[in-house]
Amino acid sequence: MSLKLRALTAIVTGLFMFPSFAATDPAELLQEFEMQKGYSEISQNIANALIESNDKIALIDVRSPEEFREGHIDGAVNIPVENIKGHQLLDGIPTSTPLLLYCRTGRRATTAGQMLVRSGYQYVMNFGGVTTWQFGLTAGD
Repeated sequence: MSLKLRALTAIVTGLFMFPSFAATDPAELLQEFEMQKGYSEISQNIANALIESNDKIALIDVRSPEEFREGHIDGAVNIPVENIKGHQLLDGIPTSTPLLLYCRTGRRATTAGQMLVRSGYQYVMNFGGVTTWQFGLTAGD
């Protein structure tokens, strides 16, 4: 393998292994972001930008209360996926409110997101899990 090819491979690998190097200004990220109706999966950089810039978004952690207490994203509400039933609305959250969902890895957030869309929520976004969240967690309730 040539020296140029090895250098290029190292750069590309580094970008995927360390995504924070590719992070950019939140306002800049949102300029190109368009919220999709229904269920969608978004990057954690976009999710963080939405959290920082939009107070009309509901941030929902769908993990268990024990997991939530161990560490969650500041401002999140804990609604375990087991408590989300198909065709049921969340208390105090209108269906037009954009929902940002997460769990540990993104799997439970996918299940919850699909149920919430069936319940009538218009904008439901899953950004994965806290295992890859780079923007800090808060412990406790």
